[in-house]
Amino acid sequence: MKINEHNFIALLQAGKEEALDYVIDHYLPLIKGVVVKTLGPLSKNDLAKECCNEILLSIWKNAKKFTGGPTDFQKWVCVIAKYKAIDYIRTEIRKKESLSLNLDFTAHELTYPQNMLLEEHENIYAIISKLTPVNQKIFIMKYLLDYDTEEIARQLQMTKSAVDNRLYHGKKKLKKSLGGIQIEEPI
Repeated sequence: MKINEHNFIALLQAGKEEALDYVIDHYLPLIKGVVVKTLGPLSKNDLAKECCNEILLSIWKNAKKFTGGPTDFQKWVCVIAKYKAIDYIRTEIRKKESLSLNLDFTAHELTYPQNMLLEEHENIYAIISKLTPVNQKIFIMKYLLDYDTEEIARQLQMTKSAVDNRLYHGKKKLKKSLGGIQIEEPI
């Protein structure tokens, strides 16, 4: 049976590998576009390839859950690609966070300035943990990972003004909880 735009969804749901080949031939450029656009700031090509493979695997595994026609299928693929790419960004952010948090030094191994810096990082994470999860991400991306506001807005699918607003209110909340200490902008 020849696979075409009218029968590929049914064949994909029936588990025919030829239907997955059809999806790869027709939807991979779309998937790559979404992934590269979303993961762009990370600048990791191997991560984008890995993400595309995981998206195709997810489409294969979840094909039976899909209901609708080819137009809906394209939207469904875009949503899967977008969320998988966001998961990859979250994973990368967690890796960076855990790297900085998992410094397993004892106090006597560190010099006084290193020890102070480690304490400062622990204090920063303790302070940021007082914010909502979304605001924590924004603060970490802005002040620890040095992302600009536009990049944060794009990755979290918010407007730039929404990010600025959350930063403003978050700083205000943290300033209040710190007893009036000013939070500085990154250089």
